[in-house]
Amino acid sequence: MRPALDFAIAVDIRDSFLQASQYFSLIVPVCGVLLGLALVACWTVLRQHRYLLWLAAAYILPAVPLAAQTLMSNEQLARTAVLLGAFYLSGLWAMAQGMALKYGGAAHPRLAAAVGVLALGLLYYFSQVTDQLRIRILVLNLAMVLLLLLGVMAVYRQRRPVHGLERLLRASYLVFVAYSVLRPAIVAVFLWEGPLPELSSSPLWLLMLAVNLLLSLWFIAVLLAVSVREMFVILKHERDRDSLTQLLNRRAFFEQAPARMRQAGGQWALVVCDVDHFKHINDNLGHGMGDEVLKLVAQVLVQHVRQDDLVVRFGGEEFVLMLRCTDLEGAVAVVQRMREQLALESLRLLPQPLTASFGVVMCDAMASLQTLLQHADTLLYEAKRAGRNRVISSLGALSHPAEAPAVVQG
Repeated sequence: MRPALDFAIAVDIRDSFLQASQYFSLIVPVCGVLLGLALVACWTVLRQHRYLLWLAAAYILPAVPLAAQTLMSNEQLARTAVLLGAFYLSGLWAMAQGMALKYGGAAHPRLAAAVGVLALGLLYYFSQVTDQLRIRILVLNLAMVLLLLLGVMAVYRQRRPVHGLERLLRASYLVFVAYSVLRPAIVAVFLWEGPLPELSSSPLWLLMLAVNLLLSLWFIAVLLAVSVREMFVILKHERDRDSLTQLLNRRAFFEQAPARMRQAGGQWALVVCDVDHFKHINDNLGHGMGDEVLKLVAQVLVQHVRQDDLVVRFGGEEFVLMLRCTDLEGAVAVVQRMREQLALESLRLLPQPLTASFGVVMCDAMASLQTLLQHADTLLYEAKRAGRNRVISSLGALSHPAEAPAVVQG
């Protein structure tokens, strides 16, 4: 009586283990689908980042064969090997393509297609012609490794500096690839000899599923962190930029200019620029042409500044610049080149040269930004009164701008 009871208990334990393992096996593909949908949700905010859709597919597509394998015997796996393999290979190439797109490349679609066709042909042969589950597993895993390596070439070809999260994302992808390289070796060692168990309930299969789940969760956590950072960067860019000219706006100027003035290793000149007779352009040539003129002015100003300089659309047809320079004469020389090039470039749009007036003042660390702006603005209006199309400069921000020594050039 006791042996029969022990046998019944053992059978119950085995059945419970199989049922639990089946539930766990289903958790992994369900998580894959949910993680993929999370990436789709990110894409709805970051529409320009198409790589998110590819990476979403990389989570969702393999979830289909993972879920199917959980419910299949080895015989059923043989009958559906090609179809399930196509889902796996599509998902892994989507991962490679998504990562390649993120870094401005592509995962060699023709080469990927050749790898996929060859792998599916071998899967067909070792399932329909001769049933060799071990060889099918090796073929599929080796093909997935090759597809992932196509993405590695694109990801690491770009050598531009990246922030910490980007470096972590690259490293995480490399770990994912390394695990994929290691997986065929694990299969060869543990499954190559002896009786072959039902794959969907074997301890090795469950262990590999657990590792896949952990790696997938880690990778998407890093990816979502990168996506959130990119979203904030985009929002800050939209907040700080003028929508028409893509120059910094007034808000950004007042945030960034004080930091520029505190920088050591050079002096700064503050420049205020106003397009001459802009209302005449709007009234006679239309607001569309007025917008084109403003974009042209922005392009000309940007062409003559350095990386640390600020170029701002302050409002309407008024622009403000902060130029790193050694002295006032150097700053005025730069502004004169801007004025001259603006007249030449504008002939592509207008029947007559476009002119602008400028006020230039050297920044004084003891003066407030508002005082400097008022001083430069006063010099600008002196240029307007003097006939426009000229540069008026002064050495510093005085308490009474009208008393400042001015230099008129035009």
